[in-house]
Amino acid sequence: MNKCPPIAEEQAVSEIDRLHCRIAELEQIEEKYQELLVELTEKEAFNFALFQYNPALIVVVDREGHVIKSNIAKKKAGGRLPNIGDIMYRDYASHHTIDMYAELMETISTGAIRRFDELPYNNKILSITIAPFPQGAIIISEDITERKNAEHDRITLINDLKRALDEVETLRGLLPICASCKKIRDDKGYWNHIEVYISNHTHVDFTHTLCPDCIRHFYPEYWRQMQKRAAANS
Repeated sequence: MNKCPPIAEEQAVSEIDRLHCRIAELEQIEEKYQELLVELTEKEAFNFALFQYNPALIVVVDREGHVIKSNIAKKKAGGRLPNIGDIMYRDYASHHTIDMYAELMETISTGAIRRFDELPYNNKILSITIAPFPQGAIIISEDITERKNAEHDRITLINDLKRALDEVETLRGLLPICASCKKIRDDKGYWNHIEVYISNHTHVDFTHTLCPDCIRHFYPEYWRQMQKRAAANS
């Protein structure tokens, strides 16, 4: 019976050992691949949830501005939704006061995020952020109309309160008033009737009437008639 030469046998053993090492390496690579696959799947699930359930209104477009998808918040916001394939700011949301399509293309071209804090759109005020990525851009919009209206109302209220405080401060000090005719001297040295002075320094308007004491003094007969009517009605 022929035996393999010692050298050939050693080469066969060496080759088998090499194959065993290679198999072990491949098994390690497969194990690492499975770990990366699980990690990638988890990241995709996270990113999907972050996109779909984000309260902001999000639209994703490709590098030519075609709509790829939009999230749940955008679908629930009401109004017309962009169709897949629509060109953003051309076929959809095309009534901005500035050329938003040009802004979108510039953002995708430069790779720099662009923010528009207060953009009027129809009867709304929008806050829009365009965030580029290699395959296109993510457009995040927020309707801030109610917030801006509330800010405007708050500023108006503060201004009204300041004006009222200024009026109170104006009237707080001692006023030079004539002991006879009751005119008031203003800061320019002019004498004005009290109603003119107050009207000029506040938002108060006057209507003229007579108090009961003056009615009794100047119109005694009318005052007695008033007293009789009051007594009859009591």
